[in-house]
Amino acid sequence: MINPVVHIEIAGQDGEKLEDFYSRLFGWSIARRIVGPGFPYGQIDTIAKSASVTGGIRHEPEGKAELVFYVEVDDLPAALAQAQELGATVRIPIITTPDLTFAMITDPEGNPVGMIQKKE
Repeated sequence: MINPVVHIEIAGQDGEKLEDFYSRLFGWSIARRIVGPGFPYGQIDTIAKSASVTGGIRHEPEGKAELVFYVEVDDLPAALAQAQELGATVRIPIITTPDLTFAMITDPEGNPVGMIQKKE
């Protein structure tokens, strides 16, 4: 059996800022929860049309972590422009391969995020 990825977490010192960034950039619905004393958490519902993993925004005020994950988008140039408008920086500009086109940004808290546009 191949062990699938079933959950992701994105951590940063300003969790609310990350929740706003990802909900506005990718249209994710994020529900705020308190999962323990001093442990706020934003549960992500990507409402994916196809198979998807779940995820969450972990508030990490004392530390810094890095996770690279890729999100499929319909229009990569438009998504890259929107990400920059929302405060992201381009880490890897658009690259085209035979199967897909991708780019990587750094979100407002410093996490790398890849975006992929599959070829039709």
